[in-house]
Amino acid sequence: MLAEGLVDGGQVEEGDLLLRVDTADAETRRALAAADVTDAKAERLEATRALELSRDELLAAQDQLARRERWCVRQQDLVERGVGTEAALESAELAASTARQSVLSRRQAIQQAEARVNTASIRLERAELSLAEAERAVLDTEVFATFSGTLSEVSIVEGGIIS
Repeated sequence: MLAEGLVDGGQVEEGDLLLRVDTADAETRRALAAADVTDAKAERLEATRALELSRDELLAAQDQLARRERWCVRQQDLVERGVGTEAALESAELAASTARQSVLSRRQAIQQAEARVNTASIRLERAELSLAEAERAVLDTEVFATFSGTLSEVSIVEGGIIS
């Protein structure tokens, strides 16, 4: 859409709308960018919750390891006093070893969850930048006069390509 006064010799006032280009493409890009921001926020929230859960699982695994190590010490004491069996001691040692492995696995899960949170945060930042750019593109579909005065050398026609 071109303003009626957007012709050679036309009079304009500062702030007058001079032209408006079709906003459909820019508004579509803005809507898609907004959806990407929403999706990225949800991913970051999910990643943060997964990290919290991983930390809770590590605490539980550490507690289990402490219990298994105490059980192992008790079994060793029983064997030394002659009232426990080597099989029970071996079982306690295997359980403690399994619990240690579980702690290591939980630590690795935390590292992966932290990496996921970082990736989700970066994705959100990028999505927000894309949204800001798309919002600027929508605003750039309108051109306003930056001065009051008479126009000269106007060579724009409705339906023409502008760059």
